Amino acid sequence: MLDRASVAVVGGGIIGTSVAYHLAKRGAKDVVLLEKEPLLGSHATAKAAGGIRQQFGSEVNCRLSIESVRQFERFEKEMDCSAEFHQRGYLWLATKPEEVEVFRRNIALQQPLGIPVRLLTAKEALAIAPYLRIDDVVGASFCPTDGYASPADFLTGYEKQAKRLGVRFHHPCTVSRIRAREGRIEALETDQGDVVTDTVVLAAGPFSPRVAQTASVDLPIQPYRRQIFVTKPFAEIMEEMPMTVDFTSGVYMHKESGGVLMGLADKDEPPSFNETVDWGFLERVIELAMHRVPSLERAEILRGWAGLYDTTPDHHPILGRAPDLPGLLLACGFSGHGFMHAPAVGLVTAEIALGGKPSIDVSCLSLSRFREGKLVHESHVI
Repeated sequence: MLDRASVAVVGGGIIGTSVAYHLAKRGAKDVVLLEKEPLLGSHATAKAAGGIRQQFGSEVNCRLSIESVRQFERFEKEMDCSAEFHQRGYLWLATKPEEVEVFRRNIALQQPLGIPVRLLTAKEALAIAPYLRIDDVVGASFCPTDGYASPADFLTGYEKQAKRLGVRFHHPCTVSRIRAREGRIEALETDQGDVVTDTVVLAAGPFSPRVAQTASVDLPIQPYRRQIFVTKPFAEIMEEMPMTVDFTSGVYMHKESGGVLMGLADKDEPPSFNETVDWGFLERVIELAMHRVPSLERAEILRGWAGLYDTTPDHHPILGRAPDLPGLLLACGFSGHGFMHAPAVGLVTAEIALGGKPSIDVSCLSLSRFREGKLVHESHVI
């Protein structure tokens, strides 16, 4: 036997470490975290663009973001670590009147929740981001409390404090099976020995379906490659550059280590576990990025990387207990929004695991929504 746990967390990325921290913070004893890689956060967390936004099209996503931003804002002080949250805003740009209407509808949802978002004209967007080309822009939305950060810094903070509170970390340690009988979990079988537990939090990103399937739980999650490229230091873009998103093309950009980070989803690419960089795709990214920010024509590419989104059919996570195996709590399927929602997800998952009422109602994100046909719509997916 490797260990015995009141709660075992499978997955050592930003979601898993947040869950482990929040469990321990709320008094849970014998919390164990298992990660298959030698280093925590080696997969999606290490590859994330770092965006943190509240501008979503569903109320549940907005509420997860609001709570996460609150925690991000006080993270350094509370967690005693260096983890800067660059609140430089998110600027969404529309080139079609119907896209402006989407912004308008979402703002009508967001503002009553306390999100300080506003609709802008093209000229107002240019005043915020003078590097833009706006001749084809017909409107924009901007929230100044959104921004971006380094996911690795926040993961390190969670790990440090979770360990201080007694969480035991095992890595590399690969879970091969959730052993269950008559609807109850008995143990996790790993390559290092069994972990005896009756409660498991599955937070293994795109690898979650493989683990869940060992307990006959089917998760509708597919892995999709997403690629990011970063330029060398580039002085022609202001240091306070907001995360800038062209809603029409999907290309997004923010300042990164003195250069500019650029990302784009290839929506024609089928699901796979491919994490190699397609340098041929860079030409498409650069074309769209330069269309919106012409000065990028003079920038040089420094590096690129690829990672995986654990994507669900409605681009919302799966949260809460598995209907047919209540000892299994799910925290996966974030569809690219895992880092930005990690603080809130850690909080609500810990509350559910410990038998309390979650601070945010995430019942609409249950696994059962897929078989019941109750998918949740999200307009702002990139």
